[in-house]
Amino acid sequence: MQKRTVHPGRWFIDEEACSVNGLPVLFIHGIDSSSSTWIEEGDLLESTRNAGHQSVLIDLHPDEDMWRNGEILAEKIREMYAHFQQKLIIVGHSKGGIDAQAALVHYGAHPYVEQVITLSSPHHGSELADLAFSKWAGWLTGKLGSRTQAVFSLQTAYMQRFRSSTDEGGPVVPFYTFGGTGWGNAGSPLFWGGLYLSRFGQNDGAVLVRSSRLQSGLEVAVGDWTHGTIKEGNEIFQYLQRVFKGEELPGEVSIFKELPGEDETSVLHRGGEYEGSAIERFPVEEGIGRLTVVWVSDRKDCEYELVAPDGKGYTAWDREADRTGFFPGAHHHAISLSAPVPGQWEVRARGRGKEHYLMTAFFHHQAGMISALSGPDTGRKKTYTIHHLPFNPDSNPSTVTTAGEISSLPLADFEEGIHNITLDIEGYTGMGNPYQRTIVQTVYVDGKGNIR
Repeated sequence: MQKRTVHPGRWFIDEEACSVNGLPVLFIHGIDSSSSTWIEEGDLLESTRNAGHQSVLIDLHPDEDMWRNGEILAEKIREMYAHFQQKLIIVGHSKGGIDAQAALVHYGAHPYVEQVITLSSPHHGSELADLAFSKWAGWLTGKLGSRTQAVFSLQTAYMQRFRSSTDEGGPVVPFYTFGGTGWGNAGSPLFWGGLYLSRFGQNDGAVLVRSSRLQSGLEVAVGDWTHGTIKEGNEIFQYLQRVFKGEELPGEVSIFKELPGEDETSVLHRGGEYEGSAIERFPVEEGIGRLTVVWVSDRKDCEYELVAPDGKGYTAWDREADRTGFFPGAHHHAISLSAPVPGQWEVRARGRGKEHYLMTAFFHHQAGMISALSGPDTGRKKTYTIHHLPFNPDSNPSTVTTAGEISSLPLADFEEGIHNITLDIEGYTGMGNPYQRTIVQTVYVDGKGNIR
């Protein structure tokens, strides 16, 4: 993974701004990003400039948590206030909105800020962060070096802890939120993230709409934006300007209502590493209307073939680099088929050198069909893999695996941290066809015998 050079804490103004008559606007980038995202991607700076505002850009750590970035940001906000002799408006994209809230609430920068606008910030975490620290993703994320403190802090259980310590005193300044529901089709950069998250709700390819909301904030709009387009001026500035001007916002402000999922989708994860060639096998049961396989890799030059039970091969895979921010440096290879026949399927991978990968099979169930996971529990085999990830940097992670009930494990006895839980399920449908599924979730352990 190629690292970009950033200088955390460096801030600078948009020198092309003229006829400035409004409060300065500080733009804060998100995870695995830098201030260049505002310059090189989209036209939000130009829109802000044309509206008479002075834009300010800052670089924060692309791979650190909200505590480290929040402390840096608070110091720099004070410097900016001293420079402008005015309060700031903050616009934070993705994790940038969380870094901003940490700076205001936990590091005392709120007296220098007029308002905060967050663009698809994962205020309640992202299930993609949970996945990055899960059992099957370990080979890939370990090789990519993407198990960063930034991704760690965006696990849903971690953000539950952050919310409890951040929201208890109420808002220190007004917060306004935006969320997106667009993630494109197969071959688009956010397709895999959107497809994975669609099982949990409407999303923009990286963050759920419901995670972009704050109980103490006002939701300005939810639109057909991806995690990338939600920070483009031609898409979003008309709404930002209303907030900048302090215009009264209507009670119902979402331009797209959150919708239920299109169909029931379940997943199977597998992962590993190989040199030369590898085969991943998995069963497809009856009642599957569409099968989508996404092979996420640290390589972009390998070849893949999806092979049906009758031996027919499919090689038309779409390829895109990761844009979710949770698997930086990864390459997504995706293929989708309608009405897959039941039986044993294979993915055959070939490449020169060693490849590290995470394979995800998405099973889209036919309308009216009952998911295998919703059927009777007869003969179902469950295997739990629990990674305990302590908050104390001097403590080592630990792993527990059991084929018994998870309730039999003393999970509350661990020190404060995250339990990242992978549940692998095998069983047979009522028609006798085998199926396999994977479920990933996280829980917070407070170190006092409580699990949340």
